[in-house]
Amino acid sequence: MSGTTLLMEKWPVLGRHEQAATWLMIWTDLGRAPRTIDAYARGLAEYLLMCERETVDPVTANRAHTAVYVRELTSRPHRRGANVVSIDSGTGLANATI
Repeated sequence: MSGTTLLMEKWPVLGRHEQAATWLMIWTDLGRAPRTIDAYARGLAEYLLMCERETVDPVTANRAHTAVYVRELTSRPHRRGANVVSIDSGTGLANATI
């Protein structure tokens, strides 16, 4: 079973978007590490789910659609919980992650 097939099993939304699988295969063929491909797949799957939820075609999405996704990322609870000691509120993803 190929790595892309495994990723589509893990995140079925990738299988609903042909260009997503193609994009991931390109990065795989370029020799990116398996963990990098997994991270790309996870981020792409989350974006595609937002597109489906907002009824946006990811191929024709514009800046406004991207802004909705970025807003969602910045408002998520921190994965380590509210006990994280930081300057900000402990919510949202780091800018580098976004």
